[in-house]
Amino acid sequence: MNLSAVDIAIVGAYLALTIYSGTYAKKYIKDLSGFLVAERSMGLNLGLASLISSEIGIITYMYLAEAGYRNGLAALMIGIPFFLVFLFLGRTGFIIKPLLELRIMTLPELFERKYGPGVRFLAGLLMAVGGIINFGVFPGVEAKFINTVTGLPANAILWTMIVLLAVVLLYTALGGMISVIFTNYVQYILLSLGMVFLTVFGFFKVGWPQIVSTVEKTFGARGVNPFAAGSAFGWTFFFWQLLFQLSVLTIAPYITMRIFSAKDSRTGTRIFTWSSVMFLARAVIPVFWGVLALSCLTVKPDDPLQALPLMIVQLTPKGLLGLMLAAFLAASMSTYASYLLSWSSIIAQDLVGVTYKRLSGRRLDDRRLLIVNRATMAGIIVFIIWWSFSFKSEELLFFYLLLAVNLFLAGTLISAVFGIYFHDARFGLLRGRSWGAALAFVLGAVPTVLFYLPSHPPVSRRGNWSYALALGGMVVGSVAQNIFKPVPKTGDAA
Repeated sequence: MNLSAVDIAIVGAYLALTIYSGTYAKKYIKDLSGFLVAERSMGLNLGLASLISSEIGIITYMYLAEAGYRNGLAALMIGIPFFLVFLFLGRTGFIIKPLLELRIMTLPELFERKYGPGVRFLAGLLMAVGGIINFGVFPGVEAKFINTVTGLPANAILWTMIVLLAVVLLYTALGGMISVIFTNYVQYILLSLGMVFLTVFGFFKVGWPQIVSTVEKTFGARGVNPFAAGSAFGWTFFFWQLLFQLSVLTIAPYITMRIFSAKDSRTGTRIFTWSSVMFLARAVIPVFWGVLALSCLTVKPDDPLQALPLMIVQLTPKGLLGLMLAAFLAASMSTYASYLLSWSSIIAQDLVGVTYKRLSGRRLDDRRLLIVNRATMAGIIVFIIWWSFSFKSEELLFFYLLLAVNLFLAGTLISAVFGIYFHDARFGLLRGRSWGAALAFVLGAVPTVLFYLPSHPPVSRRGNWSYALALGGMVVGSVAQNIFKPVPKTGDAA
């Protein structure tokens, strides 16, 4: 066991505080709006803390650290698109401001308004499948991290996952978004302290000369220069990531649900502006940890994902290890809560709700939707435990996670842009229509499906293809529908 009595006490106190804080928030839940978007009452400071803490988990640290461990300092390129896109969105309000003004609770609601219930259902289906498959690898990877740091035996991985997920399910199912935001504040403080400590302590422990020397010796020029021959992080990657992050930050449910909780559109855009620096650090710091692990570990692990937890155990003194573990658990639990709420809401609102209305002609009431949301959370947890043990990939974990959500991102971004900005008569044949949206979703998903075939093209190239195919599908489908099924002058463009 790597933890001292003090370490165990710190972790236990944190878990108890989280459960209490989350369940306490239940009394503020009055209806579905309170459960999903916290009555749209979130201000700037809490919004920043909530967004950054929900988008940093143990899985985030591990896949970014793996990228640094396997690619050197060149992997720091990962953070640049985050910074640029956040800044662009915060300054322009592109997509974000119109969405906030619509006062919707899930993004597929936009597609029903612009393209009809069929496109809403298709969008919800692809979002649910891609999102849950992305989420599905979290428990297994994170349980291995926890077991390595604590010294628990490998056969305890399943129980580690069950306990962690049970705690998250308890406070998220009861308190919804209010509970998530409430606990995020505590989690943000802990993970900030943990990130600063490990970075500063590790840097002075290892030293910059040794870090650079190790990277150059291991990787050569491609370990320092992302645009060198053989690097996975060159211009193709950079352009894909600009499109990818634009999609994630404007239409991914685990991001948009935070923004939909903002008290007004100005607060929502300010959250994006100030998040630019925070998300740059979110990417750069864990990548740097991977480079640190490469430089300081004398015995290299067979699994590169284990480099980070092994380095933490090696560098962190007893007594501080508990604080570090609490910080990492804080990061993970906020991510789990956010993803559970996001994907369950998509299934409940945009799949079950749409189907029920289609079959019965009536809208599913808020009380039943809450029951469906909570039941769906439990079902998602069972699935992701199974998926964590069953799925294996040779790709960088970072690339696997990107491609999973790429199943819906390209089609969603293109459909959202055309639905918001190209949806009136002045655009003529290019006016966004339901045939185009459906084609955008289907064709945009194709390159991700190819990922599961034995032989496939490079990851970044597949990512760029998704956006090209989605745009082509939107244009061809919309033009065809505008020719063969034109919109009446006073009619709906769907």
